[in-house]
Amino acid sequence: MEYLLNPDLPVLPAKAEEWRGNPIQGREFQYLQDAFRPDWGALLRMLVTPNPQRKEKKADQWVPALSTDLSYLDDRRGNWVTWFGHACFLVQLNGVRLLIDPQLRDMPLVPRRVPSPVALEDIRGVDYLLLSHDHRDHVDEKSVRTLVQHNPIRKILCPLKLSNVIRPWVGETAIEEAAWYQIYDTLADGIRITFLPSRHWCRRGLTDFNRVLWGSFMLEALDDTAGPSAGRGTAGAALTRPARHTVYFAGDSAETAYWEEVGNLFQHIDLALMGIGAYKPAFMMQDNHANPEEAFRGFRALGADRWWPMHHGTYDLSNEPASEPIRWATRLMEDAELADRLVQPPLGAPHWL
Repeated sequence: MEYLLNPDLPVLPAKAEEWRGNPIQGREFQYLQDAFRPDWGALLRMLVTPNPQRKEKKADQWVPALSTDLSYLDDRRGNWVTWFGHACFLVQLNGVRLLIDPQLRDMPLVPRRVPSPVALEDIRGVDYLLLSHDHRDHVDEKSVRTLVQHNPIRKILCPLKLSNVIRPWVGETAIEEAAWYQIYDTLADGIRITFLPSRHWCRRGLTDFNRVLWGSFMLEALDDTAGPSAGRGTAGAALTRPARHTVYFAGDSAETAYWEEVGNLFQHIDLALMGIGAYKPAFMMQDNHANPEEAFRGFRALGADRWWPMHHGTYDLSNEPASEPIRWATRLMEDAELADRLVQPPLGAPHWL
């Protein structure tokens, strides 16, 4: 068994003494907990089992609201997060723009149910492109090629081995890969981005299971007013500098104990972007995606201030009716008297931090 990490990147200080990297055997990344392998029998069972909510799903035409006012994109001041649908977010922190998991178009046999608030060709000013794992609803070849062509992307930040997939698409654009708990080289820009665990898997074809790592991101806008060591100076000082704003992007994940660990590693999370869709039938989906109740428990385990549900409403990927995930999530927050901490603005509308 080997353990891989990027030797040029630091490990999160709280994990530095114990973390050797992600285990890999042969060409396949291994699980530390919650081992998973796709089951063709479960897929066949899903295809032949009638959906008990078929009529309800057919009648449910709900889609996320859409905003076309993108004037805020002209201003590099302020810190905000914008949802473009599914798991794609544009984030601005300390004047730096990060685009996460861009899939803004129809997929084969799976059209978008709501258009993107902005065309791929019109997205400008992206400094870093973040990719959480290799699934096609998160890493789309045309989207990546177009974004690289139209933006001065300094670097693509991604998991170990994803460059094997995307290098032919991006030319000479720099790619930086990380293992879990590693911090990318963005500290000089006043932002700290850490790659963290999730409970998921990778594959784009029939024979490449888990040849790419999967995970989540913690995004931090560093505080330049936190005392003598707060300047952008040395990378060592910036590793532990306080953050003014902290955003957690959970990627694709089933319910996992990693969420509690992340909450312990990062004592204040302003906003958690967590998936709530593609969870039925449970026998097929429970090891891959969280349902709203599972994601709600994760939000509480993280200790985050606000929850932004994602990964729902944009594509039809499973058996639940379109509006069920957000209705369920809303009810959970209301029952817990946390309704004011649920974030769900229209696609394209910014949430200011």
